Amino acid sequence: MNNGIQVIYPRTKYSTLNKEIYLFIQKQILNFMNVAKEAIQENIIYTLDISHDEYFYQNYLSFVFYSSCYIGGAHPEHNVSCFVYDINQDKLVYISDFIQEIPNLLEILSKESRKKLAANANITNLSMMLEGTKPIISNFSHFVLAPTGIMIFFPEYQVAPYSSGAFKVVIPYSIVFHKEKDSN
Repeated sequence: MNNGIQVIYPRTKYSTLNKEIYLFIQKQILNFMNVAKEAIQENIIYTLDISHDEYFYQNYLSFVFYSSCYIGGAHPEHNVSCFVYDINQDKLVYISDFIQEIPNLLEILSKESRKKLAANANITNLSMMLEGTKPIISNFSHFVLAPTGIMIFFPEYQVAPYSSGAFKVVIPYSIVFHKEKDSN
């Protein structure tokens, strides 16, 4: 059995965040190893690759992890996982935390994402894009707080077929906060 694992992950000065990232990485490796030990195809090298990007905005530190796992089949499985950490509160935050502050946040993210995605030539299935951008929490759970806005990740199959790939959009903070002020 041949396996290849390459994982690059950060260590920060925040122990709570480090613990959560470590647990996430360990779970990814364990899941991969459990599947890889059940060798389905002979002479195939199963692989797990995890990399990340880091973003800062005000008192938030965000990481997006890109996972690619090949365990046979037509193509690797790609996943994206995001962590948004509030430095002042020493805790992870989720889209639901921001909805408490901006009640119409999902509607704003839905509308603005649809505008940006509709302009992308790789979006070939309008109904799939509309379904994947409905204003529900699960459609916007993959996000980070980037310097210029809320960066939302749409994994493969969420807004387009696998062949089109994954997508990301950035909704500027000025739109999110401006829209909130307009609705009051």
